[in-house]
Amino acid sequence: MATYKDIHGSKIQNVSSDPPTSVAGDLWYNSTSGDLKVNLGTPVVAWSTVNSLNQARTSTAGAGIATAAIVVGGYSSTYLADTEVWNGANWTEVNNLNTARSSLGSMGTYTAALAFGGNNGSNMGNTETWNGSNWTEVNDLNSPRRAMPGAGTNTAGLAIGGFLPPGTNIVESWNGSNWTEITDLNTPRYASAGAGTQTAALLIGGAGGTPKTELWNGSNWTEVNDLNTGREALMGSGVQTSALAYGGAAPAGVTEQWNGTNWTEGNDMNTGRLRAASAGATNTSALASGGVPAPGSPDNVALVEEWSVSGGVSTIDLS
Repeated sequence: MATYKDIHGSKIQNVSSDPPTSVAGDLWYNSTSGDLKVNLGTPVVAWSTVNSLNQARTSTAGAGIATAAIVVGGYSSTYLADTEVWNGANWTEVNNLNTARSSLGSMGTYTAALAFGGNNGSNMGNTETWNGSNWTEVNDLNSPRRAMPGAGTNTAGLAIGGFLPPGTNIVESWNGSNWTEITDLNTPRYASAGAGTQTAALLIGGAGGTPKTELWNGSNWTEVNDLNTGREALMGSGVQTSALAYGGAAPAGVTEQWNGTNWTEGNDMNTGRLRAASAGATNTSALASGGVPAPGSPDNVALVEEWSVSGGVSTIDLS
């Protein structure tokens, strides 16, 4: 059998840090991290279809990351309290919200989430916290509203904008016990997407197809570079310097990556949709769950897609 040296003319490199440049097929051992690594070629980031939700739904909410997520509430002929968790392969139904609703906000992880606001025939301020097993009612929003994103965790987060009516610029901060109104958005809006943390957040797009993006530094909102394609009822995930905006109304499958300064268009979703649940930690890893394929469509879907990277530098499992 030919060895690596026979094929490439040299032994595997032993280096203290990853080489700044490499080509497909290059292999090296990083002595600092103790990892064997390989360059698998030019990175490709794209959507792939994974296992569907148990309950088709729209106007739902999500939290977590692409391999460990939670989807909660929504609408499918009636307001839903259903909660499902994702382990990277399958969805499992777990304990319901105490109050069924759609168009709610959410943030956190699949074991420690917060669900707030929403619609159950009228605007709601209800807030519930998830401990990995059960939902518990806690203190309400100061301003009941729906169609607002969250950013942060279940003990430190933001509820941003929303629909009263009309769209509002109200922002509330959550400290694990209470909501407090803080500095308003520059532009009132709803049906936007959010990303980031309580002190470093991003608000993206919104009703009327606005492309506006606003950045939160813990004290003030600043308008930064717009989306390439403005849209409403889109999904967002990631952090303030590495975010993803995907789906939304017309065109429904557009995906854009944010690098902290600009938006760049990436590969479209396989099935464009809006009012779906989102989860994800960066602009290279996300989950889109449920939703509807077009504005006004009665066809709620259970479809789930994952945004992930193939190629690039990968660590070889030596276990």
